[in-house]
Amino acid sequence: MSHIAEVYAKDLGVKIGDPQLTTHFYPSLLDKYIYFNPEVDYPSQQYAYWDVVFSILKEKLEENNIIIFTAPKINELSVKQNNYFIKKSILYVGTSSHRVQISDAFNIPSVCVLGNMFEDNFNLFKHAKVLTPNFSEIKPSYEPTENKNRVNDIPPEQIAKSILDKLEIKHDIKFKTERIGSFFNFATAEIVPNFFETHELFKGKAINLRSDLHFDLDNITNWCYFSIVNLYVNKPLEESIVSHLPNLKQIIFVYGEEHEKQDLTKFFKILKNYKKSIVIQVSDKNIISDVRLKYFDFPVILKEVPSEEIDIPKNCKYISNKNFISDKEFYNSESSCKRLDKSNNFVYDEASKLELENLYLYVEK
Repeated sequence: MSHIAEVYAKDLGVKIGDPQLTTHFYPSLLDKYIYFNPEVDYPSQQYAYWDVVFSILKEKLEENNIIIFTAPKINELSVKQNNYFIKKSILYVGTSSHRVQISDAFNIPSVCVLGNMFEDNFNLFKHAKVLTPNFSEIKPSYEPTENKNRVNDIPPEQIAKSILDKLEIKHDIKFKTERIGSFFNFATAEIVPNFFETHELFKGKAINLRSDLHFDLDNITNWCYFSIVNLYVNKPLEESIVSHLPNLKQIIFVYGEEHEKQDLTKFFKILKNYKKSIVIQVSDKNIISDVRLKYFDFPVILKEVPSEEIDIPKNCKYISNKNFISDKEFYNSESSCKRLDKSNNFVYDEASKLELENLYLYVEK
């Protein structure tokens, strides 16, 4: 089937030529750079792991004095100025947008990701490498919005390899993705209230306060004045305490078998009266139905715990978007905190198996 441009050319009796694009000079100190465009036209184009891609490339790019220039957002530069930056770049990397066509018109190679359609539906270019998920079993949606973005099925190491290939840089990438947690991209801060410090990183920001691990009322109160708090507790609080926690927005009640003989309705109603959100978190599947029946006026959720050992390589490493802080020390996970290990070596234990959805696991082959 002929392309629409070929049909127009045939009907009008004209020859297909290359588009003529204009540029406008913009002063900059950039020399050797990749033009990176993460902006999308549709939600289904949004790729979640660009940070991982560039962390894989970091050493090779530094060796070759190549920097990453992130494309300005719409209205920050004119179209002609954006064209200028694309024309002066050594490679376009990013989403499958019209900027791929602009790059091709300037004979600039490109690497882009495409998740909602086949490569042939988009790649009509001379210098573009278009990466898509494996559509052999599940066909593309062709939709602007997807329940789960298929574009995220493209491994970061595949994108990194394509970038180095286009740059004609020799490589031996040893990074291999093992598992990506569903909440990996959500940055979180979990603080054990065994200390209080007016750290600018948390001033007026949302934090998870883990008083289920250590309970200190003075520190909890101080954090509730300094930050916006989501408080984990495993015992009820007095009304006089709840009334003096100004920035307490939500309580996660960590419910276990020891609470089965208690009636927590009064405490939950106190929270409701003070307009504090409440979530009852249960880890035991055997009691979840009874808890929901007993506290049917309140949300009860099941915290999933892997029932079986997960097959994870012994040399596995991890990336985390979590800050876990205890005794003023920063760690990347609760598990690493308990082991006093600040490396990125992953150890599968009772703590880490509960954090799998927050972590990106990989191996270096």
